[in-house]
Amino acid sequence: MDQPQLAIDGGDAVFPDGPPGWPIADDEILHSIQTALADGSWGRYESHWTEQLIEKLSQLSACEKVMLLSSGTVAVEVALRAVDVQPGSEVILAAYDFPGNFRAIEAIGARPVIVDVVENGWVLDADQVAEAIGPETRAIIASHLHGQVADCPRLLEICRANGLAFVEDVCQMPGGKLHDKALGSFGDVSVFSFGGSKLLSAGRGGAIATNNSDYFQRAKIFCNRGNEAFPFSQLQAAALIPQVGKLQQRNEFRLERVRQILTTSEELQPLSGLKQIVDGDLFPVFYKLPWLLEIGASNWTRDEFVATFQAEGLAIDVGFRGFTRRSVKRCRPHGTLINSRIASQQTVILHHPILLESETLVELVGLALIKVCSSR
Repeated sequence: MDQPQLAIDGGDAVFPDGPPGWPIADDEILHSIQTALADGSWGRYESHWTEQLIEKLSQLSACEKVMLLSSGTVAVEVALRAVDVQPGSEVILAAYDFPGNFRAIEAIGARPVIVDVVENGWVLDADQVAEAIGPETRAIIASHLHGQVADCPRLLEICRANGLAFVEDVCQMPGGKLHDKALGSFGDVSVFSFGGSKLLSAGRGGAIATNNSDYFQRAKIFCNRGNEAFPFSQLQAAALIPQVGKLQQRNEFRLERVRQILTTSEELQPLSGLKQIVDGDLFPVFYKLPWLLEIGASNWTRDEFVATFQAEGLAIDVGFRGFTRRSVKRCRPHGTLINSRIASQQTVILHHPILLESETLVELVGLALIKVCSSR
């Protein structure tokens, strides 16, 4: 295939109509929602839609108990309350993570303890967690981010040895596996998100999953204010049910497209300082495909790099800002946090919708990577 001319050089964009949209059109979702509208179940507090979704999420997470909630961010707070995190307690999380997790800890009146991520990566470094535990520490949050899986067995071992609860954040990686075990099944309580950009999308929404009856009961007590304080609608459930059924197939398809992109872009490392880090004994799931852009290895900034790709119609953006600059009045930092600083300053991420496109279109992504990186 001929390599495309760069839009930044006056040529046409690789994807002139912009990046693929999300959620994608799906006849099964349309039929499901139309059925809910036709039979009136869309307007009920409870119906077979939410019941069926709870059953499917239970199977997906290998957890007996699932609670549907209004967002993934709320689900993190509810999970922490479920494991009995109290005001004045401490909760460990990665210094590079989704900002809502930090704020969920603060919403309870607890104190975040930020710990570094692994070298050349984005997930909590289990080797540093044990040293960060203090007398007030009550729980650990570990997020699976950017196709990289946290070391759940090690983190769970640390939690058991120190009497801590383990909250597993699966918002970016539904359907993933580690050692042939479902992600979401490691945590004492696990968290899912169904936000508009997520792999399982209902526009909004989230869930917690657990095998612990006490934790589940504590979550129910907190959420029930005469009715559900963080409600989830029947229409949301109707939209999600077909997606859960297709999740495994789509995740496998995305993985093949990721392999295709990485194979195409292997030669970029000496040219651009672009490095892809995904490893481990796992079945990874890609909500975002990440790289670390080594700033000193090229003569452009990360913002310039991202803007160049966006001009080509690719949905590439920067990663999270992280928490390394948060005041010690708000959190307790542990160690140098050097890897988290690198992640916050150098991460670039490709949004997932392109990973469901044809081999030919995804080949263009690799060709665009080559052309843009070799142009500097």
